[in-house]
Amino acid sequence: MNINIRTGRIEDLQEIMALIARCVSVMQAGGSDQWDDQYPNREIIGEDLQRGTLFAAEGEGRILGIIVLDESQAAQYQTINWKQEDGPHLMMHRLAVDPEAQGQGVARKLIAFSEEYAMREGYTSLRLDTYAKNTAALRLYQGLGYDLRGEVKFPGRAASFPVFEKVLG
Repeated sequence: MNINIRTGRIEDLQEIMALIARCVSVMQAGGSDQWDDQYPNREIIGEDLQRGTLFAAEGEGRILGIIVLDESQAAQYQTINWKQEDGPHLMMHRLAVDPEAQGQGVARKLIAFSEEYAMREGYTSLRLDTYAKNTAALRLYQGLGYDLRGEVKFPGRAASFPVFEKVLG
C-alpha cells in the first residue's frame, strides 16, 4: 500500500475523530481502557492540528493513522532514568491506526517518519509511553529498538504506562 505522511490540517478533524472513535471501540472490546470519550478528545486533537504537531498517514484516499510529535513531556517523566539526558527530546503521542488498516505497516511507517523527522530537526532522542495492557504496542516499540526505561502512572488509570526511549544518531 502506498502511504504518504503529511502534516494534519484543521479540515481533517472530523475524519481523525471518527478514526479515534473506531480505535477506542476496538481497544475497549479488547479489554483496554487506555482511551475513552474523554481522551483523546476533539479539543486535544484540534490543538494538535493548530500547532502543526499532528501528522497523518494517508493511503487509498483516506487517513489511515496519526501520530503527534512535540516536546511536551508528562511531569511523571522526571522520575525516569533516561539513557540520553542531553536534549532536545522529541515525544511521540497519540499514535493511532484505523482498525481497518491495522497489520499493514502503518504504525511502523509513522514511527520511521518520526525518527527521520527527529534526526532532521536535531533531536537527540525519541521518548514515549504506552499502556501496559497494549501488548501490540509494547512488542512493536521493543522490536523497533526502543529501550524500556521504566514506567509512570497517570491519574484515573489503573494500569501503568511503560516508558520507552530511542537514542538517535
